[in-house]
Amino acid sequence: MKINKITLSNIRSYKSQEIEFPLGTVLLSGEVGSGKSSVLLALDFALFGLRTGSLPGGSLLRKGENKGFVELLFELGGRNVRIRRNLKKQGDSIVQEPGFIEIDSEREDLSPIELKERVLSLLKYPKDLLMKSKSLIYRYTVYTPQEEMKSILLGNKDYRLETLRKVFGVDKYKRMKDNTIIYVNHLKGIRKELAGRIADLDEKILMKKEVDGSISEVKNKILEVDEKIKDFKNLLETRDKEISLVEENINLFKELQKQVEVSLFELKSKSSLKERNVKEIKESLEKISELIIKEEVFVDEKIIIAKEKDLRLVEEKLSDWNAKIGGLKNKIGNSEEIKSKIKTMDFCPLCKQKVTKEHIRDVVAGEDEKIKKAQESLDLTEKEIEKYNSDVKFLKEEIENWKKQISLAETYKLKKKILREKEDSVERLQKENLLLDKEVVELKENQRKLSEKIKGLGDVKEKYDVLIKEKNKLNEEYMRLEVEKGGFVAELNSFSKRLEELKKEILDKSENKKDLLYWTRIQDWLIDYFVNLMDVIEKKVLLKVHTDFDSLFQDWFNMLIDNEMIKVDLDEEFTPVVEQNGHVIDYSYLSGGEKTAAALAYRLALNQVINDLVGVIETKDLIILDEPTDGFSDEQLDRLRDVIKELNVNQTILVSHESKIESFVDSVIRIAKKEHVSEVMV
Repeated sequence: MKINKITLSNIRSYKSQEIEFPLGTVLLSGEVGSGKSSVLLALDFALFGLRTGSLPGGSLLRKGENKGFVELLFELGGRNVRIRRNLKKQGDSIVQEPGFIEIDSEREDLSPIELKERVLSLLKYPKDLLMKSKSLIYRYTVYTPQEEMKSILLGNKDYRLETLRKVFGVDKYKRMKDNTIIYVNHLKGIRKELAGRIADLDEKILMKKEVDGSISEVKNKILEVDEKIKDFKNLLETRDKEISLVEENINLFKELQKQVEVSLFELKSKSSLKERNVKEIKESLEKISELIIKEEVFVDEKIIIAKEKDLRLVEEKLSDWNAKIGGLKNKIGNSEEIKSKIKTMDFCPLCKQKVTKEHIRDVVAGEDEKIKKAQESLDLTEKEIEKYNSDVKFLKEEIENWKKQISLAETYKLKKKILREKEDSVERLQKENLLLDKEVVELKENQRKLSEKIKGLGDVKEKYDVLIKEKNKLNEEYMRLEVEKGGFVAELNSFSKRLEELKKEILDKSENKKDLLYWTRIQDWLIDYFVNLMDVIEKKVLLKVHTDFDSLFQDWFNMLIDNEMIKVDLDEEFTPVVEQNGHVIDYSYLSGGEKTAAALAYRLALNQVINDLVGVIETKDLIILDEPTDGFSDEQLDRLRDVIKELNVNQTILVSHESKIESFVDSVIRIAKKEHVSEVMV
C-alpha cells in the first residue's frame, strides 16, 4: 500500500488542505500542536471511520463547522483507490454520512459500515481483529501513537497478553478450545435428548413381539372364520340351485294360470262378439227393408250446364244495359248542371266576354234537347232491362228444379250403396259367427288341458317357501360370520398399523442409539484429544512467536541504546523485563530516552512479527511512527537513521518536531498553525 494524497476539509485545525505523500521516508515536521497528528487521525478516519472512544466525531469536525470530509488517495496492488468519508453535525452529535469508494475510476456510493467492510476486504485484514474502538492490525503494524504504545507496555498485563494473543492469531486456539467446550456442552444436551428418546427402546421391542403374536392369533381366527364362510357359501349355492329349480316350476305354474286367464278372457270376448254380431245382423236386416227403392231417377247433367251457360249470357247483357243507364243518367246530370251554372254566369271563364241573355237562352235550349234525347234512350233501356230481369228469373228457377232432380238421383245412389254394404255385412257376420263357434269349442278344450297341468304341479309354492326360509337362515349366519371376520380384519389392521408404528419407532430409536454412540465418541475425542491438542499447538505457536518477538525486541532495543549495562527481554506474558548491571529494574526507572527506545523497539518488533504471521495483509510496505524520538539524545537520533534503513519498507511516515531527522529522510512536509488554522508550508 502506498499513500498518495489526503484531502482534509474542516477537520480539526484544518479548513481545506491537500497533502501529497511521495515514496520513501517522509517527515511531517512542525512545532508541537501544529496539526501533525491530526493528519494521522484523518488517515485513520478515512480508512476505518469513527470509533466510539478512540476516534469520536467530536474530535475530528472543526469547531463551529457543520460539515467536513476526508478524502484519501492510495495505490494498492496496482490499483488506484479513492475513499471519501463525510461528517455532519446533527443536533449535539457529529455523525457520519454516506461516502464513496472509487477503484480505478469505478465509483460506489456506500454507507459508513459498507465502506469499512470494503476497506477491510481490500487490505485483507481479518474482520475478527477489528474492534469497536480500533483496528488491531493497523494499530500494531502501521500506526500506533507513541503514548498508546507506552500504555501497552505499562498497562494491565492480562489485557496486554489477551490483545497480543488476538493479534498473533494465537487466540484462535483458545477460541477453539472455548468453542469446543461450548460444543461439548451442546453435545451433552444432544446426548441427553437422544438418551431420553431411546430410554424405552427395549420396551418398544417387547411391545413389537406382543403385537406380532396378536397379529398371528387374529390371522388364525380369520382363517377359521373363512373356512366357515366357505362352508356356508357352498350351502347357499346348493339352496340357490334348489330354489332355482322350484322357481322354474313356479314360473310354469304362473304361466299356466296366466294362459287360463287369457283363455277365459278370449272365450268371454268371443261370446260377446258373437252376441254383438247377431244383434248387428238383425239391425242390418231391418235397415235393408227400409232402404229398398221402387223407382229409380235419372238426370242428364248436360242440360243444367247448358241452362247455366244461357244464364251467364243473359246476366252479361243485363250488366251492359245497367252500365248504359248509368251513362245516360250522367249526361242528364251534366246538362242540368250546365243549365244551372249558365243562368248565374255574367262573364265567360274562358274568353272573359259578357254572357248575354240570348246566349243563355240558346245554351239552355241546347241542353234541354240533350236531356230529352237522353231520357228517351233511358226509357227504352229500362224496358230492355226489365225484359232481361224476367229472363234471368226464369232461367234460375229452371236450373234450381234440375238441381233438385240431381239431388234425388244422388240420394238413390247413396241408398243403393248402403243397401249393398248392409247385405255384405250380414253375410260377413254370419261367416264370422260360424268361426267363433269353432274357436269357442277349441278354447274350452284348451282350458281343460291347462287345468290338468296345473293340478300336476301340486304344492310347488309350499316347497318354495320352505327353501326360502332355509336360505334366509343360512344367509343370516353367513352375514354374522362376515361381520365377525370384518371385526377380526379391523383388529388385524389396527395391530398391523401399530406394528408399523412400532417398527418406525424402533428404527428411529435404533438410529438415535447409533447417533448417541457416534456423538459420545465425538465428545470423548474432543475432550480427550482435541482440547489437549489445541493446548499443545497454542503453547508451541506462542513459544515460537515469543521467541521471535523477544529476539526482535532485543535487536531493535540494542540498535537504539548502546549500553551494555542495560539488557531487555520479554517474560512469558510479553512484558518487557529490564536488567541493569545484572539486576532487574522497573521500567519506570529508565530515563525518558530509554523508555522511548523500549517502546519503539517493542513497536517495531510487534510490527515485524505480525507482518510475518499474517502474510496476506496489504500494508506491510507502510509504517507510520508518531513522535518516535521523545527524549532521544543526538546519538539516539543518529541511531534512528539506521533503524529506518533497517526497516526496509517502501513508505515510512514520521511525525516529529526534531529538526535533525530532516537530515536523513527523503522528503519533508512542514506544517504550521496560524490563527488556529493548520496549513502545509510550501
